Amino acid sequence: MQQHHRVAVAGLGAVGMKVAAALDAGMAGLSLVAVSAADAARAQARVAGFARVPPVLPVADLAQVADIVVECLPPSLFRSLAEPVLLAGGTLVAASAGALVVHDDLTALAARTGGRILLPSGALAGLDGLRAAAEAGLEAVTLVTRKPPASFADLPAGEGPHCLFAGSAREAIARFPLNVNVAATVSLAGLGADRTRVEVWADPALTRNEHHLTVESRAGRFTLVAQNWPDPDNPKSSAITGFSIIAALRRLGAAVVIGT
Repeated sequence: MQQHHRVAVAGLGAVGMKVAAALDAGMAGLSLVAVSAADAARAQARVAGFARVPPVLPVADLAQVADIVVECLPPSLFRSLAEPVLLAGGTLVAASAGALVVHDDLTALAARTGGRILLPSGALAGLDGLRAAAEAGLEAVTLVTRKPPASFADLPAGEGPHCLFAGSAREAIARFPLNVNVAATVSLAGLGADRTRVEVWADPALTRNEHHLTVESRAGRFTLVAQNWPDPDNPKSSAITGFSIIAALRRLGAAVVIGT
């Protein structure tokens, strides 16, 4: 018999609302039992049309009602959700991969309590290849992210593409906490935040977010390019990010799992 899991979604922005709606529409072995958002009244209005309207609870209460909690919060609120979920031995599906690099002690907490942290692939494909290359022995991992200027807050006007940052993934996460979650995911799957090299570019000629991943290992070398539309409700994020979380949730109840 298939195991059934209770799921809560923290944050009902562009990504969280997409995930909550997919859960309400139905996923094998999963049911939406609660949501959380900064504006509870607005959140209640947003889910009012769901087939089964979930309660809107404070972030800290989600671990008490759900086995799996999906995090779609601003990075500043990440720990307030992640810590109680992991202390309870629950599963955290995290959109804010960069926050996990900042709060790296949470990985050890999960190991002590039996909790799990799942990082969906987000805006980038090819992470299965990166993990395989890591088993063979990584030599270098480089990620170049290029986005339209509108993706960056308070960006000075400039002509043509210009490099905003070049350095380690850890430094990129600190400088662009809302823009480079993909850099965090790549670093956690590979060489770590200090040895993964990242460039961030603003390019006015682009209408899509682009990520160029180059991996060199003892087993070979590969380069991957992902081009994603910016989310219409949040141009700092790629539209595919929410679908990546939905796909990760579906795999939890799938009889056949590909590419893990």
